[in-house]
Amino acid sequence: MAQRAWHVYERFLVSNASQITALESSLRSITYILPGRFKDAEIAGEAIYAGVHLLGMYHDSVLFKIVYSRRDKGTDSLVKQARDELAGDLPKMSLHARYTNYWRSSSRMYRSAALMLMMIEATQLLIEMIARRKTRTHAWDIIVGIETLKALLRLGLVRASQDRPVIEPCLPQREIDPSLLEKRATTDLDTWRGERTGITHRSLHTLMAPKNQPSSEEPDLYDYLLSHTLTDQDVAPPARLVRTLQGTIGSAAESLWILRPLLYVLALRKWGKRDFKPYVLSISMELFARFLRRRSFYLPYDDATKLPVPPMSSVSLMLSMLGIENSFFDWVAGSLSNTDPRYQLTKPISSVERDEWTARNRSLWWYLVRGPAWYNYTRPKIQGLVRRTENKRIIGIFGSIAGEYLPLVDDYYYYTAT
Repeated sequence: MAQRAWHVYERFLVSNASQITALESSLRSITYILPGRFKDAEIAGEAIYAGVHLLGMYHDSVLFKIVYSRRDKGTDSLVKQARDELAGDLPKMSLHARYTNYWRSSSRMYRSAALMLMMIEATQLLIEMIARRKTRTHAWDIIVGIETLKALLRLGLVRASQDRPVIEPCLPQREIDPSLLEKRATTDLDTWRGERTGITHRSLHTLMAPKNQPSSEEPDLYDYLLSHTLTDQDVAPPARLVRTLQGTIGSAAESLWILRPLLYVLALRKWGKRDFKPYVLSISMELFARFLRRRSFYLPYDDATKLPVPPMSSVSLMLSMLGIENSFFDWVAGSLSNTDPRYQLTKPISSVERDEWTARNRSLWWYLVRGPAWYNYTRPKIQGLVRRTENKRIIGIFGSIAGEYLPLVDDYYYYTAT
């Protein structure tokens, strides 16, 4: 009975994908303006947000299965029917989706750990809010428990992916236009169906502009074909999109990055949010983990001697022209230049690695809303902005919303956690 009910809901989702996506977006937007509107509004808003997030994760899995699953005997009738009714060509799967879907499909441990981690991240703020209302003295113990579980799950992801760094989000995300699942009025001449896959594609003549159509309104056939072009990364095995951790240094860097939130929470519980010790400890660990990650990709000395001799840097060349020969200056110039062949090894090999490293580097901005930086610099700035705009008509609305979040950032850890 329950399975039949889920099938009915999935059919409803397939038939109304665009409307459900718009409803999810609207509910998320509403939760941003709820805090301060009534008593316990922040808990109500976070409960709605967490529920929509969890439901959206389920929707993502259903839509991904419909669009990208293979047509085999194990495919259920709902997926087969929905794929047969897809309007137009399927979008190319992103590299992130290829990588995460590969490990989700090939490793049961990865699938379980990734699903549990994303569920915890979706509900952790709501759990903290309830904990601080029910048992405020033990709220930090609950937060420590959450961070401990998250650290264990991330370490499990590293092991399940055969010693590769954690890629977040660790499951495929919604990357398709839900309107693809809606039926459209098309003729048999406008589409053709593949014999092997059974997927319906647009005919190329639909992209050709009529003779009486202005050139400015012609469909961009080049962009259409370019969007279906495969690159070397598109055909590479998914596991090779992210390199394994390089030796002991690489493993230490990833472990330090995974354990940093837990150690930060333990320091906050001991010294408090206004103390400098947790703040300095956390940012030092994050920067050191970043340094170790880059150093782990450098070749050992024996292998480095086999590399070609790098060209002279512009600074060293200028010093040589001026007749200045100093080993220290040459060392500084070589360190600042990117001519060392080993430097190329520190660059990401795919967009999956690049996006993950960029996200980790960007997370350093969160330190502006944590600890002493928040109380001594950022909070006074925002509070002053709220006071200056409180009598303005339109700007005052946004200022009041920002003002309602100030005490929430003061009280709850997960508003600024990463």
